Amino acid sequence: MEREPETDPIIDLIPAMVWSATSEGMLDFANQHFLEFIGAPLEEISGVGFYKLFHPDDTSYLASEWHDIMASKHAREVVGRLRRADGQYRWCTLRQKPRLDAEGNVLRWYGVVLDIEDRKQAENALKETKTALAASEENLSLIINSLPVLVWSARPDGSADFVNKSWLDYAGRPADQILGWGFLDLYHPDDIPGMVDIWKRDLEHSDHTVLKGRIRGADGKYRWFYFSGRKLVDANGVVRWFGVNIDIEDLQYAENALRQSEAALRESEHKLNLIINTIPAMAWSCTSDGRLEYFNRNLIDYVGLPFEEIVGFGFYRMFHPDDVEPMRMAWDDIVASKKSRPVDARIRRADGEYRWFNLRQSPLLDPDGNVVRWYGVVVDIEDRKRAEESLRQSQSELAHVTRMTATGELAVSIAHEVNQPLMAIVTNAGTCLRWLQPGHTDLEQARLAAERIVRDGHRAGDIITSIRAMAQKLPAKIEQTDLRPAVREVLNLLTGELQRRGIDVVLDMAEVPIEVVGDRTQLQQVVLNLIMNSAEAMAASCEARRIVIRCTIDEELVKMSVSDTGRGVAVHQLERVFEAFYSTKAEGIGMGLSICRSIVEAHGGRIWATAAEIGGGGQFTFTLPLAEGVSVHDR
Repeated sequence: MEREPETDPIIDLIPAMVWSATSEGMLDFANQHFLEFIGAPLEEISGVGFYKLFHPDDTSYLASEWHDIMASKHAREVVGRLRRADGQYRWCTLRQKPRLDAEGNVLRWYGVVLDIEDRKQAENALKETKTALAASEENLSLIINSLPVLVWSARPDGSADFVNKSWLDYAGRPADQILGWGFLDLYHPDDIPGMVDIWKRDLEHSDHTVLKGRIRGADGKYRWFYFSGRKLVDANGVVRWFGVNIDIEDLQYAENALRQSEAALRESEHKLNLIINTIPAMAWSCTSDGRLEYFNRNLIDYVGLPFEEIVGFGFYRMFHPDDVEPMRMAWDDIVASKKSRPVDARIRRADGEYRWFNLRQSPLLDPDGNVVRWYGVVVDIEDRKRAEESLRQSQSELAHVTRMTATGELAVSIAHEVNQPLMAIVTNAGTCLRWLQPGHTDLEQARLAAERIVRDGHRAGDIITSIRAMAQKLPAKIEQTDLRPAVREVLNLLTGELQRRGIDVVLDMAEVPIEVVGDRTQLQQVVLNLIMNSAEAMAASCEARRIVIRCTIDEELVKMSVSDTGRGVAVHQLERVFEAFYSTKAEGIGMGLSICRSIVEAHGGRIWATAAEIGGGGQFTFTLPLAEGVSVHDR
């Protein structure tokens, strides 16, 4: 195929792929730029060989388009992919134009192929961008319309130009009735003036707005909304406002309820503060570890100390020096055990006088049983303490009178008991003298007689000592005491009387010391009273008269019982026999057992009456705490 030499230099310099074809569409020319692009000589693509340059997916389409162009003799642009010399397909546009003769017949076809790969990629990217933008806009619209808030936008003058679906659904109106200034028709009349003033102020002077107001819903009811909007300026300088209205009806209701509750709480706190500061007691509270954190006005006024000096653990300085350490030990034990118990101590008044107070406390516990705070009161018991002391003195005097009465009633028996050792002393003295006379001297016999004199003298002295102890009027002497010798002394004192009445005594006591803390004389009086009660209960009995005294140790308690074979105590009288001035005996005054109970309870014990376990009759039992430091295992 020959080229036209006069045109070759110009056509090869054109920066495009130029070609020509016969009227039948057979390629017969391609310029140098075209051949370099496809990397093949003209012989390989001439005729219909150019079809192999097209992408397999585009060949049918391009061939059909080419035949349609040749048949219509009208040129048009066709786009398809051509294989480049490196094997890569690139998008190209194929443009052609026929040269016609005078009769309109096609003589030749001329055309160009332009590489539009970059443009095609840009178009595809633009298309993808538009698709993504459309999807994004759709998603944004879906999101805005799905938000459970009323979304809106407004023009610079404040009129609305958009509301979301939630706005329309809430209002129950079409958009054209809300846009512009139509939204004002839905606002509560009482709120409109203030809301419009704030909205116009923010439009002019701010880049955001915040306000609250009521909007009428489709059901005709107004609900509170929180309005929040912000001004935005786009790249072109166009100003728009975007915002949301959030339903806060429930929140507003809760806020109103909270304000009412806070007001009620303040009123309640005021009343509580008045009550706490006016009750006739000193109220206080402590942290879980026992530190004082609050006390009422009464306590402040009473102690006359500033808050800073007694807060925390400084409150110990209020107590009497002798009570500080016991109080500290008691409070530490209460805090550690989480169990409240009353504690008595003396507190210094502002004028320096000490008065007795009873400190009571109660813990506030959380669901897990941990102490959150301690609350308590301090109650003045000075008058009660004085009354108790007066009562103790009266009881002591009454107990002394009772002992003296008992001693008087036992005078004959006691005289007999004293007389026996005295007569023995006289007899032994005479015997001793005889063994010392000349001619009858026997020093060994005289020594034995003298020893009997000493023994009988001690016996008489012990009896007199016991009588004197019972008769003396002395203040209580609290000390560690062994019950065994104390009980035996009482029995020694009563031996004659019990023998006169024909009563046998059985004593069941351990052979080891039984230590308690108390007043020895008062405890002996309890035993004496119980024994004499049993003796009198058997006065009219024809049965064998027997008193059993039993003393045992049960854990940390000493338990002593006195039982007899007498008439016993009726069931309905078991509790009343310990009442003052109540007696089951016609000649009794009803004070003996009452005094016994007072003495036992003052020693931290308990006393009660039951039917005797063996042989009928009555049984009186009392318990006393075992002396501290003495273990059951020591017995």
